[in-house]
Amino acid sequence: MTPPRWLNGLMSTMLRTPLLQRIVGRSTALITVTGRKSGRAITTPVSYTRVDGSIVLTCHESRQWWRNAQADPRVRLRLAGRESPGRATILRGREALPYFLAMLEDQRVVAKAHGVDVDDAGQPDPQQAAAVLTTTVVVLVTLDDTSPS
Repeated sequence: MTPPRWLNGLMSTMLRTPLLQRIVGRSTALITVTGRKSGRAITTPVSYTRVDGSIVLTCHESRQWWRNAQADPRVRLRLAGRESPGRATILRGREALPYFLAMLEDQRVVAKAHGVDVDDAGQPDPQQAAAVLTTTVVVLVTLDDTSPS
């Protein structure tokens, strides 16, 4: 499901505004990719979590930004008010499952949005998560600038 344009625009503005960024930027970042057809920079808000020094992003396979990142893996992420270049790797299926589970554990709102149950210990249901991955893409971004943010 693609959010309405106005919502993406609002989130983008909030993530570029210092005070508001501190509130919404804890779990949301901006990713900038290069359009594979247009060659133009395209920026969209994404939920994220950190796993083993990398940034994990997810989206429905119908979204276009991940296809652009697959065509040209050089991306920019705006995290915590700071922009960093990075390299995207697209993960699907079994390979994506541990990263997707980490995202769902860290961001229960994402688990709820995907219809994945989370137990009392905070662990998402792995079978439900695996089923969701048939239509969900996981994007692993390794930042070029590894200084903490």
